[in-house]
Amino acid sequence: MNRFLLLLVTALITVPLVSFGAPPSQPAEKKEVPARQGKLVFVATTGLEDIGTLSSSLRHAKSAKASGHLSDVVWLTYGRAVVALDPTVKAVPEEVRKVAQDAKAAGVRMVACGHALQKFDIDPKKLQPQADVVANGVAELSRLVAEGYQVIRY
Repeated sequence: MNRFLLLLVTALITVPLVSFGAPPSQPAEKKEVPARQGKLVFVATTGLEDIGTLSSSLRHAKSAKASGHLSDVVWLTYGRAVVALDPTVKAVPEEVRKVAQDAKAAGVRMVACGHALQKFDIDPKKLQPQADVVANGVAELSRLVAEGYQVIRY
């Protein structure tokens, strides 16, 4: 009986000590690669009266694309905001032009409303950065929403 009791006490003390040296039961956290399933459209309608907001929309689009979580990021402009892509407009600061180029280089799809380009007499072939031109910006936004894009409006 004493022998059994000694064996039991030894087992109760030894088993917890052995488990301290064992490797963890769960693997260390791994940084997971994003799924790249979301789609986001940044809608810019603000004109030169609020160039800071216009610039922010481009920076935010670039950051969203760089996050790696999204399969597509679009910067859509219609209305008076299209002048931001016109290289002949002197009121657009060079910094905003650079931010637009950086967003495009990061993979943001730039889309401009053809109707607005026509209204403001902007040549679609001279846009900087180059953008896809759609007939109607609102119709394009409707199409993107129907495809499941989430919208952020500026």
